[in-house]
Amino acid sequence: NDRPMTIISIGFKAALSYPIFIVVCLSAVLLGGCSHKASDGSKTQVVAKINGKEITIHEVNQYISQLPQLEGAPEQIRQRATDAVIDQNLLLQAARQAKVDRDPDVLQSLLASNKDILINAYLARQFTQLSPPGEAEIQAYYQAHPALFAERKLYRLQQLRIQANEAQQATLLIALRDSTTVGDFAKWLKNQRISYDDIVTVKAPEDMNAQEQAALMKIKVGEAAVLRQSQDAIDITVLSSTQSQPLTLANARLDISQRLANATRQQKITALTQEFRRKAKIEYIGQRD
Repeated sequence: NDRPMTIISIGFKAALSYPIFIVVCLSAVLLGGCSHKASDGSKTQVVAKINGKEITIHEVNQYISQLPQLEGAPEQIRQRATDAVIDQNLLLQAARQAKVDRDPDVLQSLLASNKDILINAYLARQFTQLSPPGEAEIQAYYQAHPALFAERKLYRLQQLRIQANEAQQATLLIALRDSTTVGDFAKWLKNQRISYDDIVTVKAPEDMNAQEQAALMKIKVGEAAVLRQSQDAIDITVLSSTQSQPLTLANARLDISQRLANATRQQKITALTQEFRRKAKIEYIGQRD
């Protein structure tokens, strides 16, 4: 059942660049069995050797600490983790032999990753004694954000992800405003042979970024908003329906406490950074906009 549709928001354009990330997923190793005996970690810190490189029990323990709780006996978990670390190092050796670590984009990503690790470790040491928010703060936050809690809704969305250049986008936005229903607009896209994906999803307010929240919490059922736009694509989101699903203060207390703690931490990080700025000698090279 198509509903009348109007455009209420036109998204912003932004040139985004993303660094290249290399992610090695080894969960299958943990789920699989193993047929050989475990290394004796009680006699030595070294649990395995790969082409001469030693794998220590500390590496295995660190790997285990980063995983959710696993089922099985401790020795089985440790052996599976050992196998995972071995496979990880085999892939790492292969990457180095292929000189992937010399690729400029990869080097830049590694540098950025190392920088983030150091910064996060430093900040974790600076703010270890933060006081938890009080009950009055939690209640005030709950009352100040009804859309997230007392008046919380689930939003059923129809998202049209359209491949179109800037000239086509201007034309299709006019066609969108002139369309009576979503179905009419979809037919127009097909007649124009414009490629698009039709995706139906359900989101809660906490699943949205600030831009989505600002737009979707204001529009009515049947209305559409352009939330994302780039040089070669545009996303048109239609609010199909809503369903009330409020959260009581009791159910929301932990979430609110975490939100307030994160906000306090961010405020302290900002203050610390400003203090460093005051003490540092900063020189901007070239003309600033």
